[in-house]
Amino acid sequence: MKVYIFFLICLLFSCKSHKNSIQKSICSNNYEIQYDKSKKNLLSKKEKDKNYFLIYFENNFNDKVKLDINKNNIFDRSVITNNSNPDEYTGKLIYKMDGSDKYIMNIQGENTKTCFEIPLNKSFRIIYLFYYQNKWIIRFSNQIRTN
Repeated sequence: MKVYIFFLICLLFSCKSHKNSIQKSICSNNYEIQYDKSKKNLLSKKEKDKNYFLIYFENNFNDKVKLDINKNNIFDRSVITNNSNPDEYTGKLIYKMDGSDKYIMNIQGENTKTCFEIPLNKSFRIIYLFYYQNKWIIRFSNQIRTN
């Protein structure tokens, strides 16, 4: 009985709110894709109906970043975020969907010589981008930032 209770407790506390997948880009760097399925602070249905993606750069960037969606450049500038001053870059990108069936995001880091290209999932309207331990982390979510 004690073993069963211990197993149940371990199972409950080890659940993740997102699914991970690690892949290798054409630039030979690893990147990780996460799908956040958290149910807290979700984007409202009214906001989801506006047909746009919100893109945030999170911690540990010090690079010139070029971001294209469907081969249209939407961002090309330096991004500096760090743990000591995380709000040094607080901008977010808003990409209005144009009615295409598919959206492909391509990102290149000039200083890190890294890149990745991934399809965007219209079910997840918020994209958080991290650069951590020499790899990109792309988190698809519907959970809005609260800070």
